[in-house]
Amino acid sequence: MGFIAQLLVLSPDSAIRRTASSSASSLGHDAHPVRNPEEAQRTLSRVQVDLICLDSVVPHDELERLWRWLASAGRQPTPPLVLMVPPSLTALPSGLPMFYRPKRDGLVTKPLDGANLAREIARVLDGEPSRARGDTLAVGRVRLDRSNRKLAFAGGVTFDLTPTELRLLGTLMRQPGQYVSAEALLEQVWDIPAGTGGAEIVRAHVSNLRRKLRSHGEDPQLLRTIPYQGYAFVVAEAGHS
Repeated sequence: MGFIAQLLVLSPDSAIRRTASSSASSLGHDAHPVRNPEEAQRTLSRVQVDLICLDSVVPHDELERLWRWLASAGRQPTPPLVLMVPPSLTALPSGLPMFYRPKRDGLVTKPLDGANLAREIARVLDGEPSRARGDTLAVGRVRLDRSNRKLAFAGGVTFDLTPTELRLLGTLMRQPGQYVSAEALLEQVWDIPAGTGGAEIVRAHVSNLRRKLRSHGEDPQLLRTIPYQGYAFVVAEAGHS
């Protein structure tokens, strides 16, 4: 299993969002489709993305504001782009956003061809030197390897994770010891808007992970629960359940 990238797909056109999301999925990556810069900012506040697929029809002033927010929010370096443009813009660089960098970013023409877009996404990610920065998360004696989708322990125990388990553990391990509500996890892991999902989804996945931990001789209470507060990843002796 290779690197699992997180992609933001920004376009007001539902067909473009579907095509770009399918292209990302065909490469084994996760896509977060949004319709406008406001939705993009909300998603970027909770998801660290590795690449942005951007439709050039979004007004440039709105895109510039989004990019300034990205830079000012401490997310430097900003992620690379794959810009989706009409054929006329490929010969008119002045019509591209100011933050577009030809040596770093990608360019595809519309109407979109899913295979061409997938090739450009792969090319840009393969050339991005910072793409491996988030491949490993370590909390105490536990290491989450995103590139191989495994959870590993200092004693040598290692086991495979599903893509959803990987995202769930990644979310909790980025803020160890802090309780995250089920509603927040539904948004951050499953992209389910607040108030529209059931906490049983989270409970089921946490239970499955605890069974995996127990079956490999590890403490299932690495995943802690406090009613009405949520879930946390805690490397310590078992306490709350």
